[in-house]
Amino acid sequence: MFLTLFYKGLKIDKMVQFSRKVYHTVLFCFFLLIGSNGCKKDYTSVIPYVPVNMDFNPTSYIEFNIPGGSVLFPNAGYGGIIIFRDLTDSSNPFLAFDAACTYEVSSTTRVVADESGVAKCPVCGSQFILFGGNGSPLKGPASEPLKQYRTSYIGGRIIVRN
Repeated sequence: MFLTLFYKGLKIDKMVQFSRKVYHTVLFCFFLLIGSNGCKKDYTSVIPYVPVNMDFNPTSYIEFNIPGGSVLFPNAGYGGIIIFRDLTDSSNPFLAFDAACTYEVSSTTRVVADESGVAKCPVCGSQFILFGGNGSPLKGPASEPLKQYRTSYIGGRIIVRN
C-alpha cells in the first residue's frame, strides 16, 4: 500500500511539474507577443511629409488671447498649418494641425477652423474636432484625423516641428 501511494505521489508531482512548465511557456509567449506589438511604428498620416520648423511670438496674434482661437499659417506644412489654442491652461496650451483635409489630400483644399473648436472642409464637408488635441473626424466622409505637429511653448514663444 505504501508503494502504491508513493507511486501515485510521483505521478502527481510529475504532472504538477509538467503543468508549471506549460504555464511558464504560455506566459513567456504571451509577454513576447505583447512586447513585440508595443514596438510598432507611429501612425503615418495620409498627408505627405513636409519639414516644419516654426518659432514665433504668440502676442502678435490677438486670436491666441482666448481658448478656441486659431490662426492659419498658409505657407507652412503641406496645406498650411492651423495653430489652435486649446481649453487647457497647461504649460503648453497650443496645438498645431496641417490644414489639408485628410479626405481630399490636396494642398489647396484647406479646412477652416471656427471659434467652436471645429475645423470644416469646404469641399467634402468633413468636420474635425480640434479641442482635446488629436484632430479626429467628427463628421465624414473623412475617416482619418488631421495631421498633427509637435508644439512647445517655451519662453513666451510657440515652437512647431515635425
